[in-house]
Amino acid sequence: MLTAIKKDGTWITLPEKMSANVIDEWRKSAEYYCPCCKVEMTIKAGKVRIPHFAHKNSSSCRASSEPESAYHLMGKRKLFQWFLSHGFQVDLEAYLPEIKKRADILAVIGGNRYAIEFQCSVITEVEFMERTKAYQSIGIKPIWILAAKSLKRKSLYEFSLSRFHWLFVTGSFHHPFLWMYCPETDHLSVLKNLTPFTPRTVFAELTTASLKLLPPSRALPQNCFRFPFLPVWRYKRNGWSLHRVKTARRCDPFFEGLYLHHISPATLPIEVGVPVRGMLLIETAPIEWQAWLYMDVFHEKRTGEKISIADIVHVFRKRSKKGEIKFRPLPLLHEKPIEYPVGQYIMLLEQFGYLSKLKEGVFIVEREFTLPFTSDQAQILEKSFYDKHKLMMEKRNIQYNQ
Repeated sequence: MLTAIKKDGTWITLPEKMSANVIDEWRKSAEYYCPCCKVEMTIKAGKVRIPHFAHKNSSSCRASSEPESAYHLMGKRKLFQWFLSHGFQVDLEAYLPEIKKRADILAVIGGNRYAIEFQCSVITEVEFMERTKAYQSIGIKPIWILAAKSLKRKSLYEFSLSRFHWLFVTGSFHHPFLWMYCPETDHLSVLKNLTPFTPRTVFAELTTASLKLLPPSRALPQNCFRFPFLPVWRYKRNGWSLHRVKTARRCDPFFEGLYLHHISPATLPIEVGVPVRGMLLIETAPIEWQAWLYMDVFHEKRTGEKISIADIVHVFRKRSKKGEIKFRPLPLLHEKPIEYPVGQYIMLLEQFGYLSKLKEGVFIVEREFTLPFTSDQAQILEKSFYDKHKLMMEKRNIQYNQ
């Protein structure tokens, strides 16, 4: 912790740098107490360690539940100074007695209160949700910023996000993004245009700016006016088709389903496994949940037959209850029905000419999905499909602010 209170109730914040003599003077001049649990604290520092307050004895105080690294201490101090330097009303390590929480930074922006949390260590999903809901319960909007060093980048557009990282996604379902900060470089980053391919693999655009050149008022990411991931999506989908079976678990229900329908991953219809808006809601890979829809609904349908949204949603929910389709917790986004990406998929099939609307919620099959006989034929069909629908697919996946 960087802040404490004296016996008289005065708040005090440690300077960024302190000599050994100054530290000794501070230790002797007053007693310091935790703003949260009121237990006595001491000043700790060293040649490497940043000066900070710590409880004298082991404590169950919520404020000390997470060990604070030098990286974390440096990060929240710099973020605090960033807001302060631009004239915002801001408090460092503000304690909120109503919910018994201590925010890294509490800022007032446009008349609204924001709790800025710079998260450098992994906490449980339950604790993340609990802290988020606690802030919201007293009218404070939480802004979670992830330590930039935790991001794993695989290529220009490909990143690896854990289930924990996904908790930080904010914005909207039309324009989701993830804040990150590195105090060592003093750069704030945004991972935007999030397009998940598997539970961990995501295609996204990373933009970075120095806090020295970026006022808080301009920190929100700009709209995405393009969808540049289709080439890498196709490459990844082809790789999945050829190699996914190698990592399949014995008695995997998905591969049992494919076997019962006489389908292999390499000969799935090309119409299965396309990017659609809102699919970040679903943790299961798009190619797998769309394959379930094919096996449960589209496989048996012939040209001229009817398909209802209600039936599609029913089988989708049935698979989710069995645990064969899983969802992501996204606590910082407004709630969206779990069927939203399914509706987007149906809308895309309609625009591709596979379905036509008979009436609200009911469609007629205009074209059947093409089931290739061999992986070579699948490659030919894949090229033809994407050549024909590339522009429509890109247009339907462009993300924007609302």
